[in-house]
Amino acid sequence: MADSFAMIDTIHFELFDAEGHRTFLSTDGRVEENTSFSQTALETFQTGVPQFFLHHDDTEEENEQHEAIIESYVPAVTPDGRLLGTIEVYVDVGPLNDALEDAFQQISWVLIIGTTVLLAIPASAYVYRTNQLRKKDQRLLDLTRYDQLTGVFNRNSISEILKEKFATPASSAGLGVLFVDVDFFKQVNDQFGHVCGDRLLKHIAGILQASTRNKDDIVGRFGGDEFVVIASNISQENFRKLYGRVMEGAKAPCVYEDKSYVPSLSVGAYLTTDQDTEKTAIHRADLAVYAAKRRGRGQVVEYTTDLEDLFAQDDGRQSA
Repeated sequence: MADSFAMIDTIHFELFDAEGHRTFLSTDGRVEENTSFSQTALETFQTGVPQFFLHHDDTEEENEQHEAIIESYVPAVTPDGRLLGTIEVYVDVGPLNDALEDAFQQISWVLIIGTTVLLAIPASAYVYRTNQLRKKDQRLLDLTRYDQLTGVFNRNSISEILKEKFATPASSAGLGVLFVDVDFFKQVNDQFGHVCGDRLLKHIAGILQASTRNKDDIVGRFGGDEFVVIASNISQENFRKLYGRVMEGAKAPCVYEDKSYVPSLSVGAYLTTDQDTEKTAIHRADLAVYAAKRRGRGQVVEYTTDLEDLFAQDDGRQSA
């Protein structure tokens, strides 16, 4: 900003974390700071709305330069679109203010309006540019993290989330994994068309999202007509309630033009232990959904160790 406007200077720069606590301070001493917490920084982070204020020194001492400082708060966003905290910037526009006062000292009411507008230009330009970059980064992030048809996480994002969940044994225990398969999806596409099939996938994604407990539960499209739900720190009782809501929600018909179709879901359920890995969790949930399909579809099967023999049994029959 200082390079763009000859009569302004950035004199003070601070960073605040997501809880409004200062993590970095750069100042020349002209701005007094008595606390490491800022309520304004916290409000800016929580709302995502930039704020700026004008501090004006009205001293009337002769030959003394007046200080005019713009205090700006903008959300701090990483290049990949993550919101980290708040940036606070103090911009000294005193020389610009003095120049305006000298030029318009005979018309004070115009000075007040004009000064306010012109002093806001540097801060507004900074805020505008930051918002533009944030929106661009967010669009790119959405393309890489979310399934463009249904709006839920894509397979790569689900894999990354599972890696984080299984980073330590403490975080991997009590993780509920639902593997959801849409029954007869190919027949829906063949009979009603791919547009209707897309509408059905969006319908299922909405059911899964509505069935979760809170924003910490994750819904993703694993590929084709397969979805995954990940629920952290969930008990066996609440896990069963969760997939119960999924099956109840599936009773709602998917409507497309004059067609109405009640979906059928086969669901594999697995509640992890501290001995599990990302691969064993998905494998066991997948085994359970395979068992649900073998038992007639439209049902939930919880993983048990005897399911490990399913593939071996089928391979043996095919060989015979």
